[in-house]
Amino acid sequence: MKRITGIFLLLLLVSLSSCNAIKKLGQFYINYNTQAVFPANIPINVPLTISSPSFPTNSQQVFQNNNTRSDLIQSVTLNQLTLNITSPHGQTFSFLQNVSIYISSDSLPEVEIASRQNIPANIGDTLVMNVTNVDLQGYIKASEIKMRIAGTTDQLVTSNIYVNVNARFFVQANLLDVL
Repeated sequence: MKRITGIFLLLLLVSLSSCNAIKKLGQFYINYNTQAVFPANIPINVPLTISSPSFPTNSQQVFQNNNTRSDLIQSVTLNQLTLNITSPHGQTFSFLQNVSIYISSDSLPEVEIASRQNIPANIGDTLVMNVTNVDLQGYIKASEIKMRIAGTTDQLVTSNIYVNVNARFFVQANLLDVL
């Protein structure tokens, strides 16, 4: 009897750990990068808006590369978003007072995905944003997305500032539905 109980417990443990392993296989990241330009002569303490051009998500190919499909995606959340100044050399984000990043697609409304308030004067040329916990699977499944930057400056900007926007999305697919 003890032997049967032991075998049952071992099989149960193996089956539970297999489910966790399959769940981990359905988790992956998607990285998107786009550029934005803060134009010269932005007035101080006046709201500004900068839109990126639409760019392809290539999500169907990304899903295929990760052994899943669109209908198996359970959730997509923004894991990390950073802004990096590429030009001019030596420029920092100290000119910003606050900033928010929004995502949109042709078929879905705009939603805030990250923000940063009260940006310190000693911030440097990389700005790590505070991300929201919004499910973004509809946006990532869309063929194209667009990002918009909104914020307020607290210093005069005398030349264009070129910025890379780097977004990392965490994807959870349900591979157990395939089995």
